Amino acid sequence: MKIIHKYIMAEIYAPYVIGLFTFTLIILLQRFSRLADLIVAKGVPVHLVGSLLLSLFPSFLEITLPAALLLAVLLAMGRFSADSETTAFFTAGIGLRGVAPPVFAVSVLTFLASLLIGWSGISWGQREMNATLSRIIAFRTGAAASEHVFTQIAPDVLLFPDRVSADGTKMSGILLSQRIPEREPVLVLSRNGEFVGRGDESGMALALHDGAIHHEDEKSGIYRVASFRTMEFRLHRDAIASARTDDPRSMTIPQLSRKIAETGGRGQAATYRYHFHRRLSLSASCLAFALLAIPLGLSQRSRGRSPALAFTVAIILVYYLFIAAAGAVESSAPGLMALLLWVPNAVGLCLAGWILWRSESRMISIRSLFGRFASR
Repeated sequence: MKIIHKYIMAEIYAPYVIGLFTFTLIILLQRFSRLADLIVAKGVPVHLVGSLLLSLFPSFLEITLPAALLLAVLLAMGRFSADSETTAFFTAGIGLRGVAPPVFAVSVLTFLASLLIGWSGISWGQREMNATLSRIIAFRTGAAASEHVFTQIAPDVLLFPDRVSADGTKMSGILLSQRIPEREPVLVLSRNGEFVGRGDESGMALALHDGAIHHEDEKSGIYRVASFRTMEFRLHRDAIASARTDDPRSMTIPQLSRKIAETGGRGQAATYRYHFHRRLSLSASCLAFALLAIPLGLSQRSRGRSPALAFTVAIILVYYLFIAAAGAVESSAPGLMALLLWVPNAVGLCLAGWILWRSESRMISIRSLFGRFASR
């Protein structure tokens, strides 16, 4: 690797790490109050909140990786321009084509990391979040149970435990009453039981052991008793709606592709096509942002306060406006949806490629291009 390439990568590395940490922290702060409330106000164990936080990181990095790369390249190129190091590059016969290889290498590595996150990281995070939320719901429902007190743990379901463990998840001497519309209540007596979380569509359950089910039918005058060794009483089936097996956020990219082939990706199934193109578009944006940031960064001439952060925010905002617009038309116009997701990447890559093709051994910036067009 040439010395100049090592020098450029060294200038990109530090802003890239700092930007990635900063952007991720900013997004995390939006969720921090809710996570802190789970620990402080609701008494959820720290390890469950930590697991929930870990499951959110793939969705955070999907956004912050391209933004951090864009900011790092803008800052590096802006410093070269402000310190007149571009003059030294020009004197040595190094144009944009000489500056682009290290930037392109960093963008490719970021692209692969982003693609890996979109490929399986997002789906893993969604599944882990569903499982963690199920365990949290199980804990909170169990924590609400008190000894010798009737507690409503679900609509029309009352729980009366004789003994409750310290964490509220295990009980003994259980009386469970469920009211059934237009029928007599069902009574369940159990020696012991515990709340258990389920990481699937069933949400959570109350596992009962060594008990009997009692029910009286007044119309027929029949009293039924059925004993059981182990029984799971399902609760909060709708508490976690996102735990559906057909949720696009819990699918990998190959699974989304197969789902599109099965359903056609239109109408109600258009969401699979949207998430498929969205993940690939976010990964490809790493290449577009990094290459376009080279001439944009070299356009910064002033020393002192850098406009790199303002440029980054503006570009990211415009990019996500296209993503939001694509999401709005995902069902009504699938073709337009795909076009909106890929247009920013295509424009950025084409403009950066054209500038690099015209530069050869010269330094061309966006400002110089506009000046040249104005002179004509």
